[in-house]
Amino acid sequence: MIDPILIPILAITFSVGVPAVALAAHLVLRPLVRDIVGALQVNKERALPKDVELRLERLEEAYGRLESSVTHLIEAERFHRELEAGKKERGSSGPDS
Repeated sequence: MIDPILIPILAITFSVGVPAVALAAHLVLRPLVRDIVGALQVNKERALPKDVELRLERLEEAYGRLESSVTHLIEAERFHRELEAGKKERGSSGPDS
């Protein structure tokens, strides 16, 4: 059985306590969330300084050149290995072929 005093305590808690906690959370969290969103918008809208943009552009160009050089080196090494494999095949088959 439920204790008869428990029903009014629960009624008071849910009718006064829950809205009070919700109001307190609203008053505390709303400014906090507004400040966080505002800070994120400011960071998103703020552009990079011109010198940083130029340095970043130079780094991207240098990366592209390095990538191209590495690709050429890989292709040259592959070609060299194919040539060596061809020489070994001709050398192992002998002059009678």
